Amino acid sequence: MQADMSNAGVARDTVSRFAAPFWAVLGLNIIARGQALFAPMYSIDSYDVARKSFSGEIAYSLSDGRFVRAALWWLQAQMGFQPIESMSASMCLSIPLFIIAGFIFAAAIIDDIKPQEAFAFAALFTLHPFATEYFYYGEVTFATVLAVFFAAVAVWSAYRAPPSCFWRSVAIGAVALALGNYQVVIGHIAAGGLLVLVADLCVCGRASKSKFSVLLSRFLRRTSLLLAGFAVYLLCLITTRYLFPAIASGRAFRAGSPDVFQKLHALGAAMQFSFLPPQGLIPTTLSVLAILALGLSIVLLLRATLQRRGNVAALIAALAVAVAMACSAMAPLIGDTAWLAPRLLSPVALCIAAIGVIGFRSAFARLNLCLGAAFGVIITGYLGADASILFDQRRMNLWDHQEASRIIARLEADPAFGEVTSLAVVGRRKAHPLPLGTSSLDMNTSGLGSPWSKLGLFEQATGYRFASPTDAQWQAAVEYCGHQTVWPRPGSVGVVHELAVVCLPQR
Repeated sequence: MQADMSNAGVARDTVSRFAAPFWAVLGLNIIARGQALFAPMYSIDSYDVARKSFSGEIAYSLSDGRFVRAALWWLQAQMGFQPIESMSASMCLSIPLFIIAGFIFAAAIIDDIKPQEAFAFAALFTLHPFATEYFYYGEVTFATVLAVFFAAVAVWSAYRAPPSCFWRSVAIGAVALALGNYQVVIGHIAAGGLLVLVADLCVCGRASKSKFSVLLSRFLRRTSLLLAGFAVYLLCLITTRYLFPAIASGRAFRAGSPDVFQKLHALGAAMQFSFLPPQGLIPTTLSVLAILALGLSIVLLLRATLQRRGNVAALIAALAVAVAMACSAMAPLIGDTAWLAPRLLSPVALCIAAIGVIGFRSAFARLNLCLGAAFGVIITGYLGADASILFDQRRMNLWDHQEASRIIARLEADPAFGEVTSLAVVGRRKAHPLPLGTSSLDMNTSGLGSPWSKLGLFEQATGYRFASPTDAQWQAAVEYCGHQTVWPRPGSVGVVHELAVVCLPQR
């Protein structure tokens, strides 16, 4: 009983100490992403989700190896938590959960973290523009953030929780739950574990006073919990395939021998994208400032490690930093094709936050002021980049819906439109004439550019319901567009029996 009361007191004290930083980071997140809270915005996947049933989403998640997300879809169906209609509620739940995940990561990596350091860590981690793509896909934002939360719990339970069977089980289970929800967080888990080692080697405190061999032995022993969690995830994946044979052709179950040289080349491109992304996503000046601040932080933490523990420890810390950065960029390389989408590279935010705070701790007074000012500018720049991404999403939605309405208006002028039951959109157009700087692969691209989003776009924009064309109807539509012009020229839309046809450019 006395131990329980003591634990409760520690918990209350911790909540009290970190309440102010939490509310401050929450305020910054609302400034950055507030426009997504109260008005639903569509991603290219939202249009497809709007047409699918819950059973369709469950089957798709299982084929992707995301059995936890499939369970979340099932739970949403039971609760009536519709993915499109409840986007605002999902956003409101996701932002504080994401911040809590950031604070857990901070406590996991830096053992005796201070409130002001936790604020800087959580702000850099949650406000990074790559993470804003979580909020672009509003229909799955909460599930994605929940995976990050489980990843944070896994790292904390493995390295900072008391050594007991309960916390070992929590660490193993949290890894399986995280990967079973969204495999991208493997980058968070791997990088987070390595950054724990960097912090313990560098930062003064209980961990740094222990002998180097004991510290390394404890790190390896606790890392085995994360590996055990990964093994449990693989076991669950095999079990899922056995229970649901129909999903065996899904992305998670495709076997193939990786091309090592191709993967290494792609890793270089992923690292470059992570730290020097296109100007439209993060201003190049801000990226260069972040690289300089990160480089200075690495020099400072290695210098501190060298002074406190010697050459071998400094070399191991340097290798851990390098591998952690590589791990943060490995998610896009898991599949057959490297897909450099910002959300897949979001674990880099964990490296920036952790190395920045550790470097700040290792610096002397004048450099502390310089680093603090640099990271203050970076956080402010992230606010603007986040807001720009979501504002461009709103603009893309507006342009797409207006164009879909214009297309339907021209079709409605055809007397045969009343007989239409199906719609075929031949060709594609990923962007509008006015370019958006924040467009990146499948973020802030037009719903007219992806095969799975076209029909949903027309339905959500106009209120009509269209069936997908049959194979014969699709062939008829292709032949029709082969002899016609492309939108918006005359003859670019038409009605063939019960099929409405729209001809877009063939690109």
